[in-house]
Amino acid sequence: MKNKLNINKISVVGLGFVGLSLAVTNANKGLFTIGVDINQTKINSLKKGIPDFYEPKLQQMLIDAIKKNKIEFSTNVNSIKDTDLTFLTVGTPSKKSGEINLSYIKKALNEINTVLQIKEKNHLLILKSTLAPQTTKKIILPIFQKLIKKGKLKIVVNPEFLREGFAIEDILNPHLIVIGENKEEDGIFLEQYYRKIYAKLPEVIHTDFSTAELIKYTNNAFLATKISFINSIANICQKIPNSDVNTIAYAIGKDPRIGSLFLKAGPGFGGSCLPKDLSSLINFSKKDNQANNFFKSIKNVNETQPTKIINLLKELEVFKPNKTISILGLSFKKDTDDIRESVSIKIVKKLLKMKIKVKVNDPMAMKNFEKIFSNKIEYCNTIERCLSNSNCCVILTEWDEYRKLTPLKFKKNMREINIVDGRRILDPLKFKNLNFKAIGLGYKEITHSK
Repeated sequence: MKNKLNINKISVVGLGFVGLSLAVTNANKGLFTIGVDINQTKINSLKKGIPDFYEPKLQQMLIDAIKKNKIEFSTNVNSIKDTDLTFLTVGTPSKKSGEINLSYIKKALNEINTVLQIKEKNHLLILKSTLAPQTTKKIILPIFQKLIKKGKLKIVVNPEFLREGFAIEDILNPHLIVIGENKEEDGIFLEQYYRKIYAKLPEVIHTDFSTAELIKYTNNAFLATKISFINSIANICQKIPNSDVNTIAYAIGKDPRIGSLFLKAGPGFGGSCLPKDLSSLINFSKKDNQANNFFKSIKNVNETQPTKIINLLKELEVFKPNKTISILGLSFKKDTDDIRESVSIKIVKKLLKMKIKVKVNDPMAMKNFEKIFSNKIEYCNTIERCLSNSNCCVILTEWDEYRKLTPLKFKKNMREINIVDGRRILDPLKFKNLNFKAIGLGYKEITHSK
């Protein structure tokens, strides 16, 4: 690895949301890719072209890569020795304290170190796993000290900014590439890879390890801030006649200093990134005795937001014996089957404690939901079946098919017409003659024109 990086084969260690999306995209770009994961069941399914999670375009791209013989899968880390560079995408889940759990990544790194010790050619290791600031410098570099001293290994931090539901699109069209490096030449090697991938290289920022690590945390913390901010405004709106948070969000989003993204009021954010990264940032700042009340407040708003749904249900007086509540939407957002930190889990647990019968529907996430609730609730494969003989409907995910719902659909199927729109996807003017409530909608009838 003197002046130029030879890129003939790449490897990806850790085939979760980020790793698998990255692997199949590289394979479809023409690079022979080896995907490595310790889960044998997952590997067996991937070899058949079957991912273990839903992401738009992912399965078809996986099938195409297999047909082209551009991708292989293995549980053996030894296979990386036949590649030129390795992306590390092993998960870093949260501990109860909020600190990230590094046990999985440490195990993978030690195994990679063992393999690279016997590899003749030099190697580039790209850290894409989300890491707290100074993790690379204090924990990862010491593991590879011998290889680095020999000049056989270069390490860079390259955080990802993928949105669930848009992972392939975000890999193909990144808004920015961040490269954290110890030496300038290390980052240049990774830049050579990106020049091979993209016809026109996106903007690239070269920085140090800790800044690159902190960019990822700051990015997600700010997105979480915008969501909790607009939810706080929504909670005010619900107490003011005729006020509507959607109108407010639209207006302030027109200000270029603010922007419209992530200003959609709802039941709170979930998923695998925002809650975890926010908790980790709080934990990290606490260790350094820094004030973290701001981040704690963002987290507190999000954790209490599901109670706003419960309060709306109380106003509808549906918490009575033998009542049935229908839940439309289980995943934490549309276009994914991911239910991690989903508000639907919190709501359903609360309803079951109150002895309410629960029926649920979701285009993608019901199998994952069944792993948690088993036969305690009813799973409905159609919206009509979910609404049938229900006393109340709560919308918790903004799936497109729910946006198309009309008052007539509810009237035809429900026993009582009580609707709580937790995602603000229905037009309150169309539902004004029904018992309709929504996050961030003033308590009196909306009559002004849109």
